[in-house]
Amino acid sequence: MYNTITTAGYLVSDPEVRSFNDNTVCQIRMCISNDRAKEKCFIDVELWNKQGEIAKQYLSKGRSILLTGELKFSSWEHEGKKYSKNFIRANEFTFLASGNKEDQSSSSESKEQVAEAEIPF
Repeated sequence: MYNTITTAGYLVSDPEVRSFNDNTVCQIRMCISNDRAKEKCFIDVELWNKQGEIAKQYLSKGRSILLTGELKFSSWEHEGKKYSKNFIRANEFTFLASGNKEDQSSSSESKEQVAEAEIPF
């Protein structure tokens, strides 16, 4: 089976980073719906190790990104209730310009970091 998803959207919260067993995972939540959509579609994303560190350093709420990864499924039980969700485990991401002057100046200054972020892990 071929499991690849490519999507663009904006972050709805700041990235959260956790470290364990010499690994780093950065979790982000993004909206991948059109601005005019009546119902918004939100999805959680995991970025691991180097990409997670880059995401934590350069991403923040409201920032637009394009990412590619695998669609994953997770289920768990907590206090007798069963929960499940789909999420994306990203392989690579690219910063997108949002149109504000602040983002345009920072994107031209950080082209080296963008190139690093595009390297799949």
